[in-house]
Amino acid sequence: MDTAAQRELWNERYSRYDSFYGYRPNDFLVQAEVMLRRGGRVLVVGDGEGRNGTWLAQKGHQVTSVELSPKGVEKALGLAREREVSIDAQVGDLAEWVHSDAAQGPWDAIVWIFVHLEPQLRRQVAEGFQSRLAPRGKLLMEVFTPAQLQLGAGGPEDDEVMVTRSEVQDDWSALDLDVRIVERRIFEGRGHQGLASVLQVLGQPKRA
Repeated sequence: MDTAAQRELWNERYSRYDSFYGYRPNDFLVQAEVMLRRGGRVLVVGDGEGRNGTWLAQKGHQVTSVELSPKGVEKALGLAREREVSIDAQVGDLAEWVHSDAAQGPWDAIVWIFVHLEPQLRRQVAEGFQSRLAPRGKLLMEVFTPAQLQLGAGGPEDDEVMVTRSEVQDDWSALDLDVRIVERRIFEGRGHQGLASVLQVLGQPKRA
């Protein structure tokens, strides 16, 4: 599916429901946030309607949120206003945005929650972002594994965009990574409900 079609799909999905993935932040993000530098610059990739970016702003972080869907960004900004925090929410196609001035960093954290891209684009985006982490910056990632297709708790229906341990290690080769395969129950609005197979990834730049 091309970028314009993807944008329209997500615009329609975010317009149809009050909150497609619910208002609560991702569980893995909540558990791992304690590892982040207080008040740091955090990039939230594919932030949808802003549930994760807004929560991080409530925790005191300086949040930049990038999302393909203009409707998603509109709702993210509305959620931030409702919760009396500020986020820099930008409409952006990651294929182009990763090369923009806004993407340069340095970032104290990059948060990548259930963002599933075509493999070549995923590698391109990872290559661009990993070099922009601060020396003690963190990558926090949760994505579906190919086994998710048999579990039916949401996520893409295309196995090509699911992610394996070896792919994460190849994509983010400049980082030291802790990659875990986990089966857990997720409850995130209409979009994710039930038992899921996920990779949970913590990363930081390798020390010279």
